[in-house]
Amino acid sequence: MKRLLPSVLIISLILLLDACSTLISPISPAVGTAVAQTQTASMWTPSVTPMNDPNEAKIVEWLNRKLSEADPLERTLDAHYQALDASFSSSLSASMIFRVDMRCECPYNAQCCVPERMFVVAIKAMKDYKDDILEQAPGSVTDLHLVCYNHQTPIGTMVARWADVISYFNGDITGDQFGWRVYKISAP
Repeated sequence: MKRLLPSVLIISLILLLDACSTLISPISPAVGTAVAQTQTASMWTPSVTPMNDPNEAKIVEWLNRKLSEADPLERTLDAHYQALDASFSSSLSASMIFRVDMRCECPYNAQCCVPERMFVVAIKAMKDYKDDILEQAPGSVTDLHLVCYNHQTPIGTMVARWADVISYFNGDITGDQFGWRVYKISAP
């Protein structure tokens, strides 16, 4: 018992000194607990990155709604335009392409369907629904490809960087600037 008494006294003294410690933590116990729980939760909870699930059918619907509002004189003498499809696809270089397929019909068998004009018409239609389209587009989109058809025959693809499209929509660049950044490639 005599051997146990000094050990009990030493342990009691240590506990007493620890309880009377003058070191006050600058962090309240509630904050310390919250930080510990946050750290634990972040270590064990997987971080989920929200993926945008675009509704391509809505994009086609919006474009066709705007394209159908064309002036009857324009449809009669210039051309009639129709959005056929919209899709988002990844290429091998990890860039995502927003592809819109659009057809043109010229009245009186005229030769009015040109990709450059179709691009202007499509961008004007997109601009009226820019907020809706930007909401649907995944954040990883890098390019817009407008694939142009004369009836069912592909006639070319107009390409623009998606960042330039957004800048044009927001008025950060002019139509002149945007036009110089757009280029034409062969149809797929």
